[in-house]
Amino acid sequence: MTSGSETPSTAKWLHKKFLETVLRKGDNTPTLKVTSYDVKPAVGKGDNYTSDLYRVKIHTADGKVFNLIVKKELAAEGELGKVLQKSSAFLRETHMYRSAAVRLANILQEMSPGECSQFAARYLYSCPGTIVMQDLRAEGFKMAERRQGLDFSHCLLVMRMLARFHAASVVLHDRDLETMSLYDKNFFSDPEMKEGLQKFVSGTFRTVVKAVQTWPGFADRYAGKLDALADSMLDRIIQVSQRDDTALNVLIHGDLWVNNILFRYSDGPVDVRFVDFQLLHFTSPAIDLQYFFSTSPCEDVRENHLDSLMKEYHNTLCECLNAMGYSHKHITLEDLWKEYNNKALYGLFGACCVLPIVLADKGFDIDAILKSGIGEEIEVVNGDTYKKALQRMLPKFEEDGVFRSGESLSTDEVQNA
Repeated sequence: MTSGSETPSTAKWLHKKFLETVLRKGDNTPTLKVTSYDVKPAVGKGDNYTSDLYRVKIHTADGKVFNLIVKKELAAEGELGKVLQKSSAFLRETHMYRSAAVRLANILQEMSPGECSQFAARYLYSCPGTIVMQDLRAEGFKMAERRQGLDFSHCLLVMRMLARFHAASVVLHDRDLETMSLYDKNFFSDPEMKEGLQKFVSGTFRTVVKAVQTWPGFADRYAGKLDALADSMLDRIIQVSQRDDTALNVLIHGDLWVNNILFRYSDGPVDVRFVDFQLLHFTSPAIDLQYFFSTSPCEDVRENHLDSLMKEYHNTLCECLNAMGYSHKHITLEDLWKEYNNKALYGLFGACCVLPIVLADKGFDIDAILKSGIGEEIEVVNGDTYKKALQRMLPKFEEDGVFRSGESLSTDEVQNA
């Protein structure tokens, strides 16, 4: 599967008049005239799946240069496009850039006046199915190499920014329930897209099962347990990600993997931004943590530095909440670990359904899985890198009890999820 359904040559709607509208409204300069512009794909094959992304460089009559990213919702041509068109994903992201992100940045600025409060690209313009924002690459940000995994210094920056983002969302939720109400519902529970998601999750699980069946020492121990979860996994991840209103909840990113994180460098990573806010959900912070740690760090970090990173996240979260004068629900490091371990099923979802996409050196054919709902032959799950990663993670998932929930969910449990 490619990074989208359109190419710059077929995106006829991306013309001079549209770009002038963007600049006049987004940059608040009503007389700007575009003299020339260049449109290129913003990412390579296999680096984006949920939209068409264009990098646009604009020259105006008064000598200004603008670097933009234009994000277009996938057309309902392929199977994934059909699923996403039925969902609230693009609406969530549009609302985030247009409204919530500004409010969250203002809260962070209140906490630390003069310090950088940005965690996302600056919003410029949106219309149905399209979002335009600043091009972070022009500001020096870029993706890390996804197949290598993030080292400790990268992960440390992510933990600090994630904790700041989470802390600001707690305060915004207290101040303005209406702004946050769109994120009360889990993306995965949208009934209109349940069938497509079910095919993706169960199909990917069965692909992994086929690989595990060939691993000595793991086939007998785990293949059957993974296979038993395939059909019920979607209902279970919906259930495990439900909000507990007695606990500390945050606005989770929901899709925090290496390609949705951009870094700026100076003798190593020094700053970070998040992108792709289509799966936002107000729930446990442990969901973001499980998803990130199961998909994005290198093996050394996952094996040896998880404790340090969790401490950094917790310290930053508490410091930010205290600095904002938040005096309601807090969470101890011990309770954060308990919550993290209780959400291990979400980590298993990341390891089986997302990590293969992270490690694939070519595009990952999601459409084929969505069409069939069965395990397709996917080269990456048979590779040594994925094999070593999952073999190290499976015993920990087992220790956390993810396979003890292998019995069928009751009808009431599924309906309440």
